[in-house]
Amino acid sequence: MVYTLYEGFVLQTKRALTALSYILHKAEEGPNASCLPSCRLHNDMKSLSYQIFAATTQTLLALAKLTDESFPTEDTSKDVIYTYAEMYARIDKVLQALDTVDKDFILEHCEAVKPTPLGADIQPLSGITYACIMQANIFFHVATAYGILRKEGVPLGKEAVDVLQWDRVV
Repeated sequence: MVYTLYEGFVLQTKRALTALSYILHKAEEGPNASCLPSCRLHNDMKSLSYQIFAATTQTLLALAKLTDESFPTEDTSKDVIYTYAEMYARIDKVLQALDTVDKDFILEHCEAVKPTPLGADIQPLSGITYACIMQANIFFHVATAYGILRKEGVPLGKEAVDVLQWDRVV
């Protein structure tokens, strides 16, 4: 079997967002759950809620590029504070989008270079290049969410990975 952009981006991002949902559920069970959405690793960093916002928005941006759809136009510069229900809804929406991706379309068009919004600029990028850039950002925000929750005392560890049963995520 050939390892493709579909397996590398779509399935791996789905795993990361599934793990993110899992750790949020663990966080919601704790005694300090109500304050966690606004918590940060450091005062000059963005909140837990923002990490969910950024991971999901960047996934949608990558999917738009890979499926030749219009790009979402959300302002990613401002911090946001969501409820747990809103965070789960964002993750679920993106997981559903990942589930509906046409693998063949992505594989046929992923090397086409087209003008692509990247920050404030427009760059000529292929779908593969853009997906790699976005996936690094997505993983950063998922890892930062994990770090915030660990810093706040949420009991996460190896069991979080074991519970996911990775073979069922794909």
